[in-house]
Amino acid sequence: MDYAELVVSVVIAWGVLDGVSTLVAAALVGIEFESNPLVRALLPTPSLALVVKLAAAVFAGGLAIAGERFVRTVPGWRWYFLGLIAFGAGVTGLNLGVALAAV
Repeated sequence: MDYAELVVSVVIAWGVLDGVSTLVAAALVGIEFESNPLVRALLPTPSLALVVKLAAAVFAGGLAIAGERFVRTVPGWRWYFLGLIAFGAGVTGLNLGVALAAV
């Protein structure tokens, strides 16, 4: 994977997948089980919660793109991005596990 693909993957993992799975879990078990107080405060308006999660991920991705020249000088930078993607996938899995347990 090249740098841009890794950044886009992080944005998808943390913006789209985490955002949508958070909404699914909240819809099935209730917003009181969301551990992030900011997201919990936004969940009464699900579209706003998703927009904030997407915006934060896109902002972080934009910073990563802007800092590409510096980031590439850091040893193990690819592993860092892969770790972020894996952790985001894990959070998504946890959210979906909570949602499925409620069904």
